[in-house]
Amino acid sequence: MQKYLLFLLCSSSMFSQTIHEKYPDNQTDYIGGNVQFYKDFQQVLKDKNLEPCADKAENLHFRLVVYPDKSIKYVKSEDPTVETYKCTFELSKQVVKYLKGWNPAEVNGEKVAAATTFLIIPSELFGEIKEGYDPINDLEMAMYEGGIQKFRKKVFQGIDISGYNFTGTFRMEATFYIERDGSMSNIELAQSSGLKVFDDMIITSLSKIKNKWKPGTIHGIPVRYKFRLPIAFAN
Repeated sequence: MQKYLLFLLCSSSMFSQTIHEKYPDNQTDYIGGNVQFYKDFQQVLKDKNLEPCADKAENLHFRLVVYPDKSIKYVKSEDPTVETYKCTFELSKQVVKYLKGWNPAEVNGEKVAAATTFLIIPSELFGEIKEGYDPINDLEMAMYEGGIQKFRKKVFQGIDISGYNFTGTFRMEATFYIERDGSMSNIELAQSSGLKVFDDMIITSLSKIKNKWKPGTIHGIPVRYKFRLPIAFAN
């Protein structure tokens, strides 16, 4: 049986419920998928005569939980710009409460509460969007100056495997965000070595790289980009 990461969301009324950190693979959080979500989002903007944000570059990964009864609750975003782009956050809160297409996640045949995230770019949603609009489809990935191999070289310069004995090849995977200003944040290991001191060395090596990246963009607007870095060691 596939296992999913869980976390607890506690409300001010001291109510707590187990919530899945993400939707299971191949399940959609909104009936009609992202395309329908953005169409409905834009329609609410028009119907409610909501005002656009002054900063046309504002964008935010808006995070919420969809419950088995199709009710929703927004949760604190891991996006550090949530205070900077407060207009987008407040606008998203106003809109999502009117949306009706929420599709609860299912695990083992039962509906469960699960978290999901949508990228909101107000300047685009207040304008004319093309048929089938889904901003993620137009994402241009973040790039490291000099290329990814140069970045890998810098990572390995901070790793000393001379004190470790292993045979064959073993693989790890690091994840981190490229922020809108090109800096790195939230460095973690999605695939561990199983040895904390070795894992810490990998994270430290990544943390010491201060060169900024060219951020990911959508239609020229810098967006927060999650990067996955496979790392292999052979002996």
